[in-house]
Amino acid sequence: MHNILDIKSKVSDYRLGFVDTIEEIEQYINQPNTITFIDENVHLLYPSLQRPDNIVLPSSEAIKSYTGVARVLQNLTERRANIQTKLVVIGGGVLQDLVGFCASVYCRGIDYTLIPTTLLAQTDSCVGGKTSINFEGKKNILGTFYPPTEIVIYSRFIETLSKADLYSGIGEIYKFHILQHKISELNLQDIDSMIIDGLRYKTDILSRDEFDKGERKFLNYGHTFGHALETSSNNQLPHGLAVILGCMIATRIAQSLGYVVEHFDQIINTGVALFRASDVAIESEWFDFDTLLEITKSDKKSTGELTMVLVDNKPFLEIVNNFSIVQKALKETYESI
Repeated sequence: MHNILDIKSKVSDYRLGFVDTIEEIEQYINQPNTITFIDENVHLLYPSLQRPDNIVLPSSEAIKSYTGVARVLQNLTERRANIQTKLVVIGGGVLQDLVGFCASVYCRGIDYTLIPTTLLAQTDSCVGGKTSINFEGKKNILGTFYPPTEIVIYSRFIETLSKADLYSGIGEIYKFHILQHKISELNLQDIDSMIIDGLRYKTDILSRDEFDKGERKFLNYGHTFGHALETSSNNQLPHGLAVILGCMIATRIAQSLGYVVEHFDQIINTGVALFRASDVAIESEWFDFDTLLEITKSDKKSTGELTMVLVDNKPFLEIVNNFSIVQKALKETYESI
């Protein structure tokens, strides 16, 4: 294991590192008293990871529900899992959220190792300890802070991603580069370095604000309308691609409010190029202002007002009351794609 990050947490410290071979992943599955949950696509694509007792789960948002929780917990009880049992989670953010949530409540918390297989999970969501499920149409409204004991990244998993999933992960890298004012350094030819850079940036923030009380909130840049667009599209829009659109919307709103946005044209042009490269089509009804505004009010972080992370020379929170500016930003973003 290399490129190791030791991450401090008030819940439990954990370690992240990179491995170079699929055989190193197999070692985690083969450990005694271990139960492995694996994404169905990964299970099919990597025969060496297949085991008769693997619990194979779909990666759709639909499984992040009471039904999905019951399915995981039933498997744990049927296999007589206890506080000594270790879980291995091989998949993207959906499995991470679901199984991590179940691990946090089963026996009041059991250990799990996270092996993220999507670029989105590898570069962002694997660190931070957030687990969640959806409820009553509200995304990630139920959840805990419960980090894994270890995160193992095998970056070659991304070679088998669809174009949409690949660019979904790049969407979070794009967000990190805007927040760090280095959009010009975005280099898709060196994804490994982009992953490590994003993780170091995020873990540095986590060291000061683990539980979303201060500057960790800035990592939600692009997520106010990103999450809303995911919902309005009925999850047809992958998370990271929605974040790209959300960043473009936030950038346009900041400029319209009079803030000086460094590299405005490059942020917008890069966002357009990345989204178009994904080959994902968008629909005009997803951008309906009234629908999106109603969705943002039901977001788990909502205080009842439209509060957004904006960026000028640094990220900050802003209550946006000028809805004509928001409507203009939505229209321009949709038309630019």
